[in-house]
Amino acid sequence: VTGSGRELEGAFNQLLFRQSFEPQITIDRIDEILGHIYRSGEPKRVRIEDIQRIVARHYNVSKTELLSNRRTRTIVKPRQVAMYLSKVMTPRSLPEIGRRFGGRDHTTVLHAVRKIEDLSGVDNTLAQELELLRRLINDQA
Repeated sequence: VTGSGRELEGAFNQLLFRQSFEPQITIDRIDEILGHIYRSGEPKRVRIEDIQRIVARHYNVSKTELLSNRRTRTIVKPRQVAMYLSKVMTPRSLPEIGRRFGGRDHTTVLHAVRKIEDLSGVDNTLAQELELLRRLINDQA
């Protein structure tokens, strides 16, 4: 909610009312309940958690594996793609992105971003995957 204090109070009251019927409200459910409050011209904010979820699903790995210390090729590429998308689609800093990916150092995130940038320049398949993932993230986030 980015409007006036009245809008914020109204959103809060709606959530309190809904909680009396649904004690376990999820973030997705809150987005659904308060979706009408978003201004139509205002772009949605993309969250790192959304990027992780969508990238993990696309590459058929679990979010836990994405955040793990495993370095197998099947895990590393999706993790690097998710870090890259987190950097280009969110205002988060490299250290913050690293923390959200299992406590990794900012230099690890920087390496992932540079690697995906370099690879996407020569690998059309990867460039198409990145474009598809961006669309999925913007549609579902």
